[in-house]
Amino acid sequence: MVRGHAPLLSLQTGPRMFSGLRWLIFVFLFVGSSLGAAQDTKKGKGETPQAPNAPAGAPPAKRDAAPKAEPPPAAKPSIPDEFRLNMLIRTTIIAVNQANKTNNYTVLRDLGSPRFREGNTPERLARIFESLRNAKFDLSPVLFFTPKLLRPPTIEDSGMLGLTGFFDTRPQRVAFDLLFEDVKGEWQLYGINIATQPAPATNGQGPAPPQPKQPDAPMRQ
Repeated sequence: MVRGHAPLLSLQTGPRMFSGLRWLIFVFLFVGSSLGAAQDTKKGKGETPQAPNAPAGAPPAKRDAAPKAEPPPAAKPSIPDEFRLNMLIRTTIIAVNQANKTNNYTVLRDLGSPRFREGNTPERLARIFESLRNAKFDLSPVLFFTPKLLRPPTIEDSGMLGLTGFFDTRPQRVAFDLLFEDVKGEWQLYGINIATQPAPATNGQGPAPPQPKQPDAPMRQ
């Protein structure tokens, strides 16, 4: 009679088997704790991690550049002396007078600053001064009069030199309101208003000069 195959391995379940298991567990725990202690000892040495070396030939790291100091604000130009102020006013009025007589405003435009020339062609200036030209009023007597300023010469916040006043000519006064721009140390015309008004019977200064609208010649407000 064939009975089944005999078992190849036998499993012991007695006290001897349990004692062997306890020994294996103890050995495993001992080895595991030894490895953990070794790792802790290595970590406890306080080794400082080092940054990776820079590749050969790499330029040294640049430090942040210090912020550049801002340049000091430009100083306002000084006000010219009285002689120079009179020359600025008179030459400007005479240039307008010559332009009115010849109906050629090229020279007047060329006397202006670069910004004045950019904003005004000779033809545009001819339109601006059309009423004064048609009145045929001769402005040349201003050469024999000293201009009287209604307020002291001022340097505007923009750096412009402002001159407002009149010539006490008769029978008509010549009133002016002028702006000059400092271009490389030279005062050049930037804005202009010229008008005439009846001279008062007395020698007083009278009312402030009118300021006719001239849209293409920039002026002080």
